Amino acid sequence: MAISFTPKVGQVLECNFGQFTIQPDDQGHTDFNVRIPPEMIKNRLVVVLNGRLNRQSCIVVPLSRTQDVAKSSSGIHVEIVEDAICELSHFTRCVRWAKADIVQPVSSRRLRLPRDFNGPVQFLLSRSIVERVQRAAVKAINAGGLLIPGESQFATLVDVQRLLKPAA
Repeated sequence: MAISFTPKVGQVLECNFGQFTIQPDDQGHTDFNVRIPPEMIKNRLVVVLNGRLNRQSCIVVPLSRTQDVAKSSSGIHVEIVEDAICELSHFTRCVRWAKADIVQPVSSRRLRLPRDFNGPVQFLLSRSIVERVQRAAVKAINAGGLLIPGESQFATLVDVQRLLKPAA
């Protein structure tokens, strides 16, 4: 059943992206009413980056069990350690990758709470993991210039508006 609430930033939900796709080798396709490789398909876990777009959609990053070494080393895919996500009935507990290069808005009707063996569960990823996913999304949209090295191994987002205001 679709969610009927505004999800929190960092909340893990299940998203049904659908199975409708064309064959990856179909170069002359004319039907754009389906997902086209490499667009996301199937039912998978996602992490919410913005649940307050409006009452009908939110921005999510899909989670995958498949690592893309080039994208993870460039900081666009973020490792989610095995114990960061609780045990769920339909998803094997394992290391997952937040694919920030596939950040996208989705209808709330595609989203539902993941389930464990006792029913639906609500949980959030840790703040540090969410911040890493947010930074990766900034890099994925080619806005890495807004990131500067911080005191930690991760970058800090620069508040451009604050920098542009004249000093009083």
